[in-house]
Amino acid sequence: MPAARSFAKKFGARLLLLHVLEQQAPAAVHGEPHLSTADEALAYLERQAQELRRDGVVVESHVHERPVDEVAPAVDRHAHGFGADLIAMCAHGRSNLRTRMVGSIAERILRGGSVPILLRTVREPHRAEFDLRRLLVPLDFGHDVDTALSAARTLGNSYDASVTLLCALERPAATTSRLLPAASALMTAFEEDELCRRLVELADRLRADVRDVQALFSDQRPTEAILAVGESLPADLIVIVTDAHTGLSTWYDVSTGQQLLRRPDLTLLLIKEL
Repeated sequence: MPAARSFAKKFGARLLLLHVLEQQAPAAVHGEPHLSTADEALAYLERQAQELRRDGVVVESHVHERPVDEVAPAVDRHAHGFGADLIAMCAHGRSNLRTRMVGSIAERILRGGSVPILLRTVREPHRAEFDLRRLLVPLDFGHDVDTALSAARTLGNSYDASVTLLCALERPAATTSRLLPAASALMTAFEEDELCRRLVELADRLRADVRDVQALFSDQRPTEAILAVGESLPADLIVIVTDAHTGLSTWYDVSTGQQLLRRPDLTLLLIKEL
């Protein structure tokens, strides 16, 4: 994973390459045959490890040999046993009933633990290597803004990357807008002004540590705003702070995280809010 290699080299991190054997595993993942035995999994990991070592990365490899029904708890246990500061993984790009009800593997890891996840969606062929130059940080003032800013400060400063802070306003319910249109419009205007004011203040604070900071306010729904701005920049990394909850509430309104997982060639940093 190019982003993981970049992070390891930038921060001098030690890597553990992990493969967890699954019961009733799919025949293929990311268009390649699935690693179904411990020997072939270890051989594959060692090939990747040798490539990383040539780049000066300290790396070891491990196979969880006993097949498991649930990959997420196994990954979480190894992450904590290794003392990991970050879990790097790739999304399968699949969305089905089970995923929408209990969440992706990444969401389940976050729900059960606290280690941030560097997640890469399905990669298109012939794409350039990871190079962090443009960082997108959506902010939801109802959640942990400080955690998002801390990640932006660390990464923006370390990579000398531009940081775009994005805020989008949740629109009033359709029923409220129809029954009280004047009051709804007035409330929306007030909330927009307040959000813009707070967004500008945060951008000013961040400029003390990061050279290039932009503040954007969107009148689109949050998911559409993140996708539109992420594509227009284009963003090399999107920081998402989440409460990691999912379930039947996403049945009719697919979560932002799940929509992002469906887009190819996105690199996401998923952080569980405190």
